Amino acid sequence: MRALIVGDVHSNLEAFTSVIDDATRRGGFSQIWSLGDLVGYGPDPVECLRLLQKHEHIAVAGNHDLAAAGRLSVEAFNQYAAEANRWTAAQLDPEQAGALAAQPLKVEQGEFTLVHGSPRDPVWEYVVSQASAVVSFLHFDTNWCLLGHSHVPFLCVPVENSTAFVTFPEDSPVSLGSERMLINPGSVGQPRDGDPRASYAVYDSDEGAIYHHRTEYDVAETQRKMTDAGLPQRLIDRLSQGR
Repeated sequence: MRALIVGDVHSNLEAFTSVIDDATRRGGFSQIWSLGDLVGYGPDPVECLRLLQKHEHIAVAGNHDLAAAGRLSVEAFNQYAAEANRWTAAQLDPEQAGALAAQPLKVEQGEFTLVHGSPRDPVWEYVVSQASAVVSFLHFDTNWCLLGHSHVPFLCVPVENSTAFVTFPEDSPVSLGSERMLINPGSVGQPRDGDPRASYAVYDSDEGAIYHHRTEYDVAETQRKMTDAGLPQRLIDRLSQGR
């Protein structure tokens, strides 16, 4: 079984399509595992939802998904995120909003736990420090936890009484043994690690390994759509920067 692992697609159809095409060229996949924030920020929320639904998939909810579906206030969002989320909500029909709202916050799939933010707080917590990582390991029972939210790819492993963040190597297999691990595949639709290419992962159960890949996509086309939709310029500009 091969699972395509995506997080933080954020309504970026060009990036999501490029990821699916790239993963298909690299051996294909049998399922998509979505780690939340399928919508928000970008110009194509409905199309991204439809594309996910075309494939066998498992999906958890992110904060942007819940807000767009009317299940979460945008008061805690920054002004750009809130403006984009209000626009996103207006694009969804009741069935589409219901599909986003029905996504669970946490899913166990074999030896993986899937969440958006963290296993302790799947909606809001960012795992970006040793302190948050240490606590995270106390809140899931499987070997490995897949998460997103920070838009930065990484691996994190326990080390004595702390944790260590490790670079998620590109295009090289990472063997998954008995050691527990937090795994962030990075963001498909709005990377924030200085690399504007779409970021994703593939789990191969036969190999017992996970891969991190990046792929180019038509950033200019996504930006054009965002401009036409009247989305905030800050969100448009950051796609070129990967920040």
